[in-house]
Amino acid sequence: MAGVNRAILASLADGAVAVTPNRRLARALLHTFDAEQSASGLGAWPTPSILPYQTWLTTLWEQFVATGATGDETLLLTPPQSTLLWEQIVDADGRTLLNPHGAAALAAEAWMLVHAWGAGGESWRAWRRDDREADDPSLFAAWAERYGAELRGAGMLDIAQLADTLAALAPRVAPLSRATILAGFVEFTPQQERLFTALSNEGATLLRLDTLPPVSAKVRRATAISPQAELIAALTWARGVLVDAPGARVGIVVEDLAARRDELIALAEDILCPSSILPAAPSYARPFEVSLGRSLGTIPLVVAALDLIELAESRLAVGAAAALLRSPYLPGADLEWAARAAIERDWLEASRRDVTLADAVAALDRRAPALAARWRKASAVLEHQRAGSPRNWADGWRLWLAAAGWPGPRTLDSAEYQTREAWERLLLQFSSLGAVANRMSRSTAVDKLRAMSRETLFQPEGSAAPIQILGVLEASGLAFDALWVAGLAADRWPPAPAPNPMLPIAWQRERRIPRANSSGELAFARALTVGFAAAATEVVFSSASTVDDRASSPSALIADYPQWSPPALAPTWARMIAANQRLESIADDHAPRFSPGSVAPGGSHIIAAQSDCPFQAVARHRLDAKPWPVPLGSLSPQERGTLVHLAMAAFWTAARDHATLAALDSASETRLVESAVETALGEFPTARWRSLPTLVRAAEATRLARLLHAWLQIERMRPPFAVQSVEATATVDLASLTFQIRSDRIDALADGGIAIVDFKTGRAERPGQWLDPRPRATQLGMYVLAERNAQPDIEVRAAAYAQLRPDAVAAVGLAADANAWPALTRVSACKLDGWQALEVWWRSQLGALASEIASGNGIVSPRQSPLACRTCCLQPLCRIQSVRNLVEQSLDDE
Repeated sequence: MAGVNRAILASLADGAVAVTPNRRLARALLHTFDAEQSASGLGAWPTPSILPYQTWLTTLWEQFVATGATGDETLLLTPPQSTLLWEQIVDADGRTLLNPHGAAALAAEAWMLVHAWGAGGESWRAWRRDDREADDPSLFAAWAERYGAELRGAGMLDIAQLADTLAALAPRVAPLSRATILAGFVEFTPQQERLFTALSNEGATLLRLDTLPPVSAKVRRATAISPQAELIAALTWARGVLVDAPGARVGIVVEDLAARRDELIALAEDILCPSSILPAAPSYARPFEVSLGRSLGTIPLVVAALDLIELAESRLAVGAAAALLRSPYLPGADLEWAARAAIERDWLEASRRDVTLADAVAALDRRAPALAARWRKASAVLEHQRAGSPRNWADGWRLWLAAAGWPGPRTLDSAEYQTREAWERLLLQFSSLGAVANRMSRSTAVDKLRAMSRETLFQPEGSAAPIQILGVLEASGLAFDALWVAGLAADRWPPAPAPNPMLPIAWQRERRIPRANSSGELAFARALTVGFAAAATEVVFSSASTVDDRASSPSALIADYPQWSPPALAPTWARMIAANQRLESIADDHAPRFSPGSVAPGGSHIIAAQSDCPFQAVARHRLDAKPWPVPLGSLSPQERGTLVHLAMAAFWTAARDHATLAALDSASETRLVESAVETALGEFPTARWRSLPTLVRAAEATRLARLLHAWLQIERMRPPFAVQSVEATATVDLASLTFQIRSDRIDALADGGIAIVDFKTGRAERPGQWLDPRPRATQLGMYVLAERNAQPDIEVRAAAYAQLRPDAVAAVGLAADANAWPALTRVSACKLDGWQALEVWWRSQLGALASEIASGNGIVSPRQSPLACRTCCLQPLCRIQSVRNLVEQSLDDE
């Protein structure tokens, strides 16, 4: 087992108090001490006092207050209270800042540094300048002056001032009764030294001890081809160490752990415990633990609570609201998950961007009525006050969450239970903000709670995992049986200086403040490296040879250690499974056959889809597969197309024929067009208009009117006609299937026969492309065949698309002769012997497509030109390989 300085263990056994630089080292010392006591045969022993430095300061303060040494009722602010006060100071300054909260955070950090590394006075006063020439240090000086005045005026003290205050109060109290061990510190600040000196002068016993015992370490250096390969090598090595020595304590230290935490966890699960990816796999069984906790506000249990609060108090983004309804931390989640999940699609199809509690209840009424009833009843506990104290807000939120059913009826596991406890602590901290903010508005309260949840790091306590993954600061002072330190490239170790911009650079360098200059960073990195080299009997330092496609070299701090090549990487579990399984190949490219006489779903659309790609036809029209909707800030192309159809139908229902159109003067045409547009807009769902900005409706009215006027100019140039039907339904029988269709408009021509018009708001295919081996413009062909069946004695003489694009309004189609519609292409130009030959071709080709549909042909075989995949959006279902190489092109390109 990894060792600890025995002098520390002996002192703890004698009742000493150990103070550590961080909580993780305190936990490690406690674990080692307990193991030592148990190994010595004891069944019970006093719990030792092992405290992180700031906790120790707070404990001393409480002891000093209890003895009456403070002489008044000074309030020690918690970090959240201090943060809020700094934010208030910055906001009250009235300056225009890009990120006021970020500025407040920098100022708070500068305040800590000034007290920790300064001489104990108010150094910032010397940095004050005229506001007209203010730089960042001068700005900080002004804020610091106001912050200090606020503290003094309210009788408050913050954690930055605590050590100096304790040093000043030390003569008023009795000496500390127990020896104090300062364990595992790499360096001490001047403020800490002042406190230790003051306590020692009053008779306190303070011992500075290294946590690591002397060891004979085997230290080597390794190089990987990339940062990811470096992590894989470290994890594979750690697994090998545990295989050889099951009881070993292994450490993996990563220089940039915060940035690579998610990647590292994914790799660790893959290499160390592949079974963890299985559903419901227990997290406590994982053989590794990552030191850097997650933001409390990103943990699902807390996310659900925060979203419930925001939903109750204001509006919630659709994505967050949908995730909330699917949350396992609501009543009935296990039984109604799928039904609740469908609500997201409802909202997206309505282009909703955010929802209120009333919207959520209305949606739940259809999908999950029990939860809807509960939330409707629970909403009665909401007071909907405009402002209140932090405590009132917290109390109200607790009532709302309980009434809404959070965190659900099931028993929480250990990690979830600890998360809920952390949530309760967060609410208590929020309530305590009343010390610096008597009242908060609703939006301010919710925003502050979210900010506090983001700033609170949380990691559930668990059993001591054999592999500890840590950052460089958390690992300092810890002992291991084997240790791998990754990320020690020359450009990363030592780290680049990052001085606080609120403090003068010269002042920071003079006092050797951490991160202030390169020499200080080098000294600190060297001390950590030496410490790591003595932290285990086997130590590996590593770096990557290539980072982001550029060459990288090892840090000079590890260059003297001997080079070592780690063992070859073991194959991942996925590759091992693939190598040991025989895969079965099944050709499943046919849906069940249709019974003769069946009605084909989708009408003419399934014919068009079958021509584009048989799989698309099956998926879209038989499996009812739909692409996931995307919310739009305006109308979708489909909705705009619907409005055009409605407007055209309204106009021609009123106008009826070419003679009426020709007789209209400009004013009369405008009135009729405006009436048709208003009719179309009025038939569109009211709820949809409410979800859009007000200007969209007016802009759409203008667009529709322009399109109608432009198209009517083309209609005026036609030979006389009368509108025979608008949006008429018909059927056509092909290959034992019946297709139900709806044609946009059918015109009776004055000299006999009919013309079929189909409104198209996209770019219409040119007649020369209609007769491709995979037919295009299949809808017009279906309309022509349907009319031939319905009216066999009446000749179809023209079929055309009314292309209604703002930049290109045109009639595109074929005519049997020049008198039918002079602007259209003659059918003879398509190398066909008259209109009858065109109908024969359509019946043959469309009949062949119908035969494929009837047989269930669903092979993945998209049209290549133009590529059907670009508008299909069903690639996640068909998984066609070619979508990886799709060339971006406009939907209008042919």
